[in-house]
Amino acid sequence: MREFFRQLKVRQKVFMLLAIAMVGISLLNVGSNFWLATQNPIQQHLSVLTPLLHGSETKDFNSENWKRFLNQGQSAFTITDIAIYNVNGKRQNSTNDDFPLHLSQIHLTRLDHDTVLLPGPKFTLMAKVTAHVTEIFLLEVVIISLIILISGFLLIYVILYFINRLIIRPIFSLTDTTNEIAMEQNYGLRARRFYPDEIGTLAENFNFMLNRIEQDDMMLRQEKEKAEQARQRALELSKKMHDTNARLGFEVKVRARVEHKLTDFQHYLNNIIDSMPSAIIAIDHELKVTQWNKGASQITHIKRDDAIYQPLEESCGFLFTYLTLITDSLEKKVVNKVERIAFSANGQNSILDLTIYPLDDTTHSGAVIRIDEVTQRTQMEDMMVQSEKMMSLGGLAAGMAHEINNPLGAIVQTVQNIKRRLNPAIAKNISSAEQIGDSMENICAYIELRGIFAFLDNISQAGERASTIVNNMLQFSRQSPKKLQKQNLHHIIDRSISIAKNEYSLSKGYDFKAIDLIKDFDLTLDDVPCIPSEIEQVILNLLKNAAQALQEYKQTKEFDLDWYSQIQISTRRNNQMAELIIEDNGPGMDEETTRHIFEPFFTTKEVGMGTGLGLSVSFFIITNHHQGQMRVQSSIGSGTRFTIMLPFTAPSQEAPS
Repeated sequence: MREFFRQLKVRQKVFMLLAIAMVGISLLNVGSNFWLATQNPIQQHLSVLTPLLHGSETKDFNSENWKRFLNQGQSAFTITDIAIYNVNGKRQNSTNDDFPLHLSQIHLTRLDHDTVLLPGPKFTLMAKVTAHVTEIFLLEVVIISLIILISGFLLIYVILYFINRLIIRPIFSLTDTTNEIAMEQNYGLRARRFYPDEIGTLAENFNFMLNRIEQDDMMLRQEKEKAEQARQRALELSKKMHDTNARLGFEVKVRARVEHKLTDFQHYLNNIIDSMPSAIIAIDHELKVTQWNKGASQITHIKRDDAIYQPLEESCGFLFTYLTLITDSLEKKVVNKVERIAFSANGQNSILDLTIYPLDDTTHSGAVIRIDEVTQRTQMEDMMVQSEKMMSLGGLAAGMAHEINNPLGAIVQTVQNIKRRLNPAIAKNISSAEQIGDSMENICAYIELRGIFAFLDNISQAGERASTIVNNMLQFSRQSPKKLQKQNLHHIIDRSISIAKNEYSLSKGYDFKAIDLIKDFDLTLDDVPCIPSEIEQVILNLLKNAAQALQEYKQTKEFDLDWYSQIQISTRRNNQMAELIIEDNGPGMDEETTRHIFEPFFTTKEVGMGTGLGLSVSFFIITNHHQGQMRVQSSIGSGTRFTIMLPFTAPSQEAPS
């Protein structure tokens, strides 16, 4: 049924809906009229009175009683007069003499509409009735009219629902599409076709019209563009010179903007490359420098403008040694790396790592050379290796010290006993000399003449020197705990300098007072946790070594009037550590000597001038006892710098001594 309605035309749908409404209303009207026609209100209501005639209690009623009795039982009509007839049809009594005397005188078909007969079992009543027809009719008509009205409203609602669904909704959809096209001027929209009726045909025609309008609009735009192009060509022909100049000016501006953007982008890339801590050097296939960052300038001390677009061997000469590796990376597209390259520039020595990366760009060939300054890292690695050596040699030093101490004690004690038995002031010695017939004076004179006392002094001095070596070895290996306390580092330095000036003299081979001492202290430096005596020992060792080196170097500088011995002591804060620097302007050391300077028993002094334990013990005190750092920087002819770093916070456990 639904599909049937979808296929109908609009006029057919409206006609069918109206026809259904008319037929429905007509059927309701005919039915109600038929029902009313079949109703006789007088007969219906009087029929309910017939059973009252059979009551035994009413058999003796006269006409007046029956009139009152029957009027009490109903309200649809009023009985005005009553006549009673017996079974023979004879009138017995009546309320009015107008009634016939016998029933035979009455023709049933000629009874008035207000006269009725009520037959009973023993008598018959004839009554004249005035019915309330108007009230009954109005009541029934009102009820039927309400039913028809409600049914009509429901039918109209159903009809309107179908009209809205089948007619109004498609029309509103088409109207909305039209308004949207008018507001947005979007000719690409299309109306929806709901049903194959007139409205659906209208939607199809409307969509067809939109297609034509869209095509026409496109054609108009194209024609407008063609007209605009023609107008532009005409203007170009009429103002060719002006347009040419304007175009050239525009091209200049565009090129300037492009160049500005390219420059900004190049600066951005340069900033990225310059911000890298490593030195970045890019080269092309001809080994010419195409990129040079700040890291490269800091390491090589060559400005970017002096290095860019120059051959690599001219810009960075020390890389010429590794030209084979660079060429290998360019040709084979492999990464080559060289570690720990010694490099010197402007009097500064450093250690570099070199990595060569090939460029994989198909349009440009070249390589990127990355140079990392690893001096501190290498020093830290060497310090770690040195610390491991210290730990491994600690046990050896303790064992050797104890083994040497035993015969050394016997030698020193024996020399002391010999000197005591040759002392002429001891009575036992005098009596022993007299027993052999001689005197202590002659014996001492003989021993002095033969130089035996000098031999004993040499033995005693050698024993004392050996004892010092043993004590240093024991101190190197001793692990007894000591508590670190906050101390002013500058006070410790001043005490060490005072001890050095009073202890060292020309008898030691140098004059400390003749050395120019420069102090550069950071007075805001916080106190550091340390063992003062051990820090003093480290500073004294460094001052002693510096003074000896300056005394030897001074002999080679006797004709250089501008040179004078100098030791500079500086303090400063380095993050969470206090930094102590002791630097001299002496002869310096080569790289091999610097690498082994903290090893036990390693010394560059002549035999008998040093034990080789001073710096190793100092290194052990700083790194093990105080959890600090100690490193050396030196090169031939540039002096030596020792750097000691002590943390401001004490380690969690007590420092071993």
